[in-house]
This record gives sequence, structure tokens and C-alpha cells, in this order.
Amino acid sequence: MGMCKPSGGKIDMYGPYSHSLPIEFLPNTRIDYYDENTGKLLQQRWYGPDRQAIWDRDWDHGNKHKHTFPHDHYWDPTNTKKPRPAYVGPNGEKINLDYC
Repeated sequence: MGMCKPSGGKIDMYGPYSHSLPIEFLPNTRIDYYDENTGKLLQQRWYGPDRQAIWDRDWDHGNKHKHTFPHDHYWDPTNTKKPRPAYVGPNGEKINLDYC
């Protein structure tokens, strides 16, 4: 496993179950987003040095019958139709352990 990203720190946020995290935030940080009613971790989002979202880990959301949890998405700002493609590792893994 490589070095964990990010190096700038982690921020916990709480809010409604169906909520979108900001696409821009503090550089080199991660937001851990929790359901305000249950305290359950719903999503983590990593931000790069340019403040842009670079990685997501989904722990829970709708369409549960189509997903396994957790699973990761990388950010592709050039893809306007689907800016969060699903991550699939070289051995079929759904999470990238470099993001922790």
C-alpha cells in the first residue's frame, strides 16, 4: 500500500441522508459525511491541492440492490455526463487502499 492521501487533514460533517458534498473544498483534505439522524458514515470525499474533488468512497446510498459497499469513484471533470466513474482496481477490487 502506498502513502495515504490526503495529507492536509480530515473534517467530519453531518447532515441529511440525501446530500451532496461540495466539489471544491479545502486543499488536500477529506470530508467524512455522516447521516445526522443515525450517525452512520455515508460518504468520504478527498480533495487535491487545487481544492477540486478527486476521489469518493460511498458507504451507503440509494440503489442498494445495484451496489456493494463500500465502493469508490474517481473524479473526471472532463466527463460532463458522468464525472464520478466507478473505480475498478487491477484485480477487480472496488476500493483503492491508497485512499484512507
